[in-house]
Parts: sequence; structure tokens; C-alpha cells
Amino acid sequence: MNKIDWIYLRKPLIMLLISILIFAALALAGWQYEKAQAEEYEKAMATLRSTHKIYRNMVNDIDLLDQYRNLYSEYKSTGLVGKERRLSWIESLESTNQALRLPTLTYDLNPQEKFERPGFKVKRGVEVNSSPMVLSIGLLHEEDLFALLEGLRLSIKNLFTVDSCSINRPSPVNTSLDTRRPNLSTKCTIRWVTIDAK
Repeated sequence: MNKIDWIYLRKPLIMLLISILIFAALALAGWQYEKAQAEEYEKAMATLRSTHKIYRNMVNDIDLLDQYRNLYSEYKSTGLVGKERRLSWIESLESTNQALRLPTLTYDLNPQEKFERPGFKVKRGVEVNSSPMVLSIGLLHEEDLFALLEGLRLSIKNLFTVDSCSINRPSPVNTSLDTRRPNLSTKCTIRWVTIDAK
């Protein structure tokens, strides 16, 4: 290559070299910009996913709150939560007895006390109490006792537990059963449970 060719080629070669450098700088800047935008996009997507998760959890919490509120309202309306409803317990017992027509039924409702069972624990701020009721019942036959307890369970939504029951037969076993007078005498202690949530 002679000197004259180099003079003519030098300017285009310099322009080509400058163009290549500008193109490389632009490509590098474009790649860095795209990388920064991709990182921003990933951050935005992570934030969006996190927001969706929080929203889903909030919707689930609201649904649970509604379920618990409905259950709480139902328990409060039945008397399981709140003050003891002694009159409704007695009315339920008497209406069940009217349906069964037991020969004799007397009750003694004792003062409310703390409900305790082995291994039974409650959370702080929740107080579980029970009101013991002693039932003295004259039965025609053993099935009347189960019918009375089942009638109580169906007639009132309050929770009660049976602590103890004893059945005695006043007349000898070989005597015939009387359909007008009690053949068995029973003494049962049941506990009406109430929950006081502070």
C-alpha cells in the first residue's frame, strides 16, 4: 500500500473505528439499561407477588373472622357464651319432663363454680364455669334416664356434661314392674357449662 492510498483510507478507517466504538458504547449502555430494567421488573413482580399473598391472607383472615363471629354469635344466643341462663335450663328440663311424663323429677341447681377436668386448659382471658344440677328422678325403666338426657340435649343448645348417675331399685327384683309408680330411683349430677370470654 502506498502513501497515497493511506491518505485516502485513513479518514474512512478512523470514521469506521469511531463508529465501532460508538456502537460498542451504545450496545454496552443498552445492555446495562436492559439489565437495570429487568432487575426493576423482577423487584416489581416480587412486590406484586408479596402484595397478592398479603391480600389472599387478608381475605382468608376476613373469612375466618366471619366464621368465628357467626359461631360466637350463635354460642352467645344459645347461652354457652356469656352469663349463665338458669331459667332456660329449668324450662328445658321441665318441658322435657312434660314430654316424657316421668313419675317424679326434682332438681337442685347449685351456685356456679370453675369448670375443671384433668388436662383441661383454657387460654388467658377465657373463663369456663359450670353450674352443677343434682337431679332426683323416679323412673319406670332405665331407658327413661337416657331419654331425659337426650331430650335435654335436643331441647337446648347449651352444653352440659354428666358427672355421675346412680340407679337404685327400691323393690325386690322378682316383683312385677308398676306402670304408674317409679320402679327405679336415680340421682344424677349434671353440669351446665358457660364460657366468659373477656
